Amino acid sequence: MTAPRHRLDDSWRLASIVENSHDAIVGKTLDGIVTDWNPAAAALFGYAAAEIVGRPVAVLFPPELLAEEAVILARLRRGERIDHYETVRRRKDGQDIWVSLSVSPIRDPAGAVVGASKIARDISEQRAVRARLDELQAELLHVSRLNDMAQMAQALAHELNQPLSAASNYLMGTRKLIEKGETARAVQGCEQAAAQVARAGDVIRSLRDFVRKDHHRREALDLMQVVEESCSLALIGAQAAGVRARFEAGEGPMIAVFDKVQIQQVVVNLVRNAVEAMGGQERRDLSVRAAPAGEGVYEVTIADTGPGLSEAVRARLFQPFTTTKPAGMGVGLSLCRNIIEDHGGRIRADNGVDGGAVFRFTLPAKVADQVVAD
Repeated sequence: MTAPRHRLDDSWRLASIVENSHDAIVGKTLDGIVTDWNPAAAALFGYAAAEIVGRPVAVLFPPELLAEEAVILARLRRGERIDHYETVRRRKDGQDIWVSLSVSPIRDPAGAVVGASKIARDISEQRAVRARLDELQAELLHVSRLNDMAQMAQALAHELNQPLSAASNYLMGTRKLIEKGETARAVQGCEQAAAQVARAGDVIRSLRDFVRKDHHRREALDLMQVVEESCSLALIGAQAAGVRARFEAGEGPMIAVFDKVQIQQVVVNLVRNAVEAMGGQERRDLSVRAAPAGEGVYEVTIADTGPGLSEAVRARLFQPFTTTKPAGMGVGLSLCRNIIEDHGGRIRADNGVDGGAVFRFTLPAKVADQVVAD
């Protein structure tokens, strides 16, 4: 019996679309054996159809990613579709390339899954551009931290001078006690000097961590503790400027997964902005609060008693090159927004009920597990 003409036309049209597609289109069985291979697949992976059809599609996998095929086939057998999954595949010449894969189950007339069709697109160039942008943002973040440090240098010198001077005085006193034979008091003086040196070391260590330039590392940390440490760093010298700071926290730890240095950068930036905003004000009160804000969300609030934000500034506040500082570059708050949103949170700014500005940012309390090919 001859098939209806319109069905023959549809089959020819579909075959023509596959043959002329710019995306690599591959057909395979549920055992992972290649059944179909269009010219774009040959151009992308370097194998002619005659070289690959009938062979396992796993020949395209780098050895360390072979486990992906089992996961993908298991999902296909369940009738699931995989959309825009970014991974690495290996060409015939041994070159690894980044590809975006969309894999769909193929069903027989009865609806049973009998195979899969895979569309692959080379995204190596896009990945390279994305990586370069990440590098540039990391560099900008590092420069921003160094700029913050330059602004804090004078206050920092005072902060370090206090414990070091105290240690020196304790040691001079200890020497006199030793000469008098008062050993017990001399030992006590040495312990006090050591405590002051340790205090100076803590300041230097926190600053070293803050300005370090390394790869981003996210880990489960207590957000409340990191915020408190960051405030201590940002408020160096603020008390001498008449700023009264208050830190409030919810009960218990606030565990989230984040990059400590990046979140430190956000808190330091917001706190120092608040301190600077209150420079010409008679009342200089700073309030920092970290607490849960609903199920699965933590919120950090930083409020000042400065002049507040005009509507024009608020509308563009987190855009690059927007600043209220005469000598500011206007990249700090833009970086803060990028960091927080990259962590799955949100940042916003309002004017307080009693004046001043209020900045709030959130972070998710839990991070969902990532599943291969999800």
